[in-house]
Amino acid sequence: MKKAFITALGILLTAFATTSCNEKKETGYSGTNKIYLTAENNNAVMTESDTTPLTVEVTLTSSVQKATTLTFRFEDDKQEVIHMEGNPVTIAAGEKTASFQVVSNAMNILSESVYIAIGADPAQLPEGMELAEALQIRVNPNPAIPTLTEEQKALIEGYKTKFGIDLNEFLGIMKCSTTLQIPGEGTTQDFATPETRQIDGQTIITLSEESTAEQPVLKMVDNPMGLTEYLYWVFRQNTIDDDEYWTQQGEESANQRLMDRIGWNSKSEETFNASLDGIKCTNLSASGADLEILGEQQDSYGDTYVIVPFEYSFSAWDRQKELLDKGDADMQEIYDQGGFANPTFYLFYYGADMDNYEYGNWVESKGHIDVEKGIMTFQFVMDHAYASDYTVVKVTYTK
Repeated sequence: MKKAFITALGILLTAFATTSCNEKKETGYSGTNKIYLTAENNNAVMTESDTTPLTVEVTLTSSVQKATTLTFRFEDDKQEVIHMEGNPVTIAAGEKTASFQVVSNAMNILSESVYIAIGADPAQLPEGMELAEALQIRVNPNPAIPTLTEEQKALIEGYKTKFGIDLNEFLGIMKCSTTLQIPGEGTTQDFATPETRQIDGQTIITLSEESTAEQPVLKMVDNPMGLTEYLYWVFRQNTIDDDEYWTQQGEESANQRLMDRIGWNSKSEETFNASLDGIKCTNLSASGADLEILGEQQDSYGDTYVIVPFEYSFSAWDRQKELLDKGDADMQEIYDQGGFANPTFYLFYYGADMDNYEYGNWVESKGHIDVEKGIMTFQFVMDHAYASDYTVVKVTYTK
């Protein structure tokens, strides 16, 4: 069903390209000196208890002729959980970049993640300047580290005795360094350019309920592979933040009707989280273990395919699913016509167990624990509805 859908999507996009070849998302100079805000390393994520500054980079379309001061503001920090340092910023004559920092107030009041937008008052911007778009900062609550049950503790002791490996060294909060080799050549401008993206973060890992005395299984309960924020960004660029196709199909389209019915749009406040279960430890010994990370997943049509089976919770999908479960005929029609708020439909679009694109960017999805080095590594492929090939992901975990 996915292949049938992507074929139909390709026909639709071709039609758009034929009639609207000049209606592309603006990314360059057009007379207005646009202001772009980006988080350092493209990682706009903070943890409430961590007061390490997050650097926001300010870039203009073109350099300024004289020193120019810009003032930014939080659009929706109702709880005042973060603050800015180095704001306003001054861009020197002849330059087009500057930076400021965002710092947590360490109030420790959040129970769930919040998104706080950094924007600017248009009336306070210099003449001829315009903010391209607000920067969304995700602030996570302090992570809750799962407490191992007595049964889990017994299993871990059993693995020590039987295999000589202490999995405690790879549970709890693990630091991760994630590299993404993004292929470019995607359907929209957001995915047109090849790039290498580096993300540093942390993941909370525990022993899965799927574990047995002979088979340890790991579960990433928070920020799996360091990718939660990136996955949400990709999902948004495939849906509500795509102003080339997804949001431009007309008032009667399934996408527009879906957004209207559940109040989902680029400005709606949503929560998105990810987890990853079923990481099987094999070939265990005192020196380490191999990690199997592929598993079966069902798409929105009920078809099964093999991927790295991330699981998502997303508030807009919850609202759509609630209407579907109640038998809402209008929502069922929207769903049947392809109006989905389910991240599963857009992320990990094709199977990862073979090279479905056949462009040579596929690698085997696997992992390994190296006890002597104290590291856990993974490599795998992921894609999405607007991708032209797989993104290769490599992750290294350390304590």
